[in-house]
Amino acid sequence: MSKSDIRKEIINSLKANNHNGLYKIYDNLFSRLEWKNSNYIAITMSLPFEFDTKPIIRKALRDNKKILIPKVISKNVMIFIECDEKTILKKSSFGIYEPVGGSSFPINDIGLIIVPGIAFSTETGDRLGFGGGFYDRILKKYSGHTISIGLPEQIYRQPIWKVDDFDQKVKTIIY
Repeated sequence: MSKSDIRKEIINSLKANNHNGLYKIYDNLFSRLEWKNSNYIAITMSLPFEFDTKPIIRKALRDNKKILIPKVISKNVMIFIECDEKTILKKSSFGIYEPVGGSSFPINDIGLIIVPGIAFSTETGDRLGFGGGFYDRILKKYSGHTISIGLPEQIYRQPIWKVDDFDQKVKTIIY
């Protein structure tokens, strides 16, 4: 099965299921040292079928952590912009909410990047992204902590997709 076919199958499954008990996943994230020790946390605004990132963002702001939301600048460039409750977000051509305005935050000053994806391998740390390569390019340069959060439909022991040389691993997968 191709990466594209796997993406479609998992997204359809995510859209069809009602996920209960997510508080355990949030609690797992909030109890981790990577979370506790990071002052700057990068995270996407989730799509409707994805694991909801809004509670994570609210908790970070309550804990006086700085939130960084990605913004695509061009076909090959994504930056992170510091955001708060007053930041204006606009839906991008990808359907993801991004900050309006703002300036790029230095990648290696970020303590934790919560990396989105379609599928994750718990044994190898591999992830199947959305196909744009934005996070692979970022992670190649990033030396800090990475965590991905997956719902049951997204979790595999080993990758069922072809892992390419340019694909970057995440350090921790919470599910």
